[in-house]
Amino acid sequence: MHVKEALQGSGLPSADAEVLLSHVLGKNRAWLLAHGDDELSAEHWTAFMKDVERRRRHEPVAYITGEQEFYGRPFTVDRRVLIPRPSTEGIIRRALQFLKDGEDAVDEVDEGIVVVSKKLRMKNEKLKILTIVDVGTGSGCIAVTLALELPQMKIIATDISSEALEVARLNAERHGVSDRVTFRQGNGLTPVQDLTEPFLLVSNPPYIPSGNDLMSDVKDFEPHVALFGGEKGNEIPIAILAEAEKHPFCVGYVMEASHHT
Repeated sequence: MHVKEALQGSGLPSADAEVLLSHVLGKNRAWLLAHGDDELSAEHWTAFMKDVERRRRHEPVAYITGEQEFYGRPFTVDRRVLIPRPSTEGIIRRALQFLKDGEDAVDEVDEGIVVVSKKLRMKNEKLKILTIVDVGTGSGCIAVTLALELPQMKIIATDISSEALEVARLNAERHGVSDRVTFRQGNGLTPVQDLTEPFLLVSNPPYIPSGNDLMSDVKDFEPHVALFGGEKGNEIPIAILAEAEKHPFCVGYVMEASHHT
């Protein structure tokens, strides 16, 4: 069986098949296109077909390969955490901009999805924020990325799930920022009630209404605690923002949410 024949005979969309075979072979997708006539070993063929079968049962490609790219970097993911979406990269862009200008803004990052920034306790002088708190960190993609983009910043990442925090710690180690990202377990801003320095809150909270019927790839595999935000989808985002308003050292926030939240 040749590489090209394996891809064409998988029965999967070409993008999925290429990612899975690249993972099995330890090569990139460009290599596959250049080596279509190369022969697959029996071992590689068997491994590829196992992955193909998992995908046919709607398991997300990222869970099969154990990896998802976010902001140009690879992150470890599994069923303990939500798979990072391209829309969430908008949190990084908006946070970086907010730290420069402190301006309220709304960015549309996908259909029906926005990233909002808002200043809370902040004077007009130049911002002096040296701490960022990522609430509901999941895989840690936001916290780790901000640590890499802002080496002068201290990052605190929280999550209600101890299993999610395990994955986030792996990603912090993977990208060499374990010394600047602190992980705390708990709900909302509860883990940082002791914080006594100005901080920016960033969050991609669950905001899908609980009654929504999602694709099998999502509803059957990704953790529901990271997806659903109550009957209307806005209960958790509203609760986090209420905590932010009350915390004396939260000077602003950047949050992903439904356009209707």
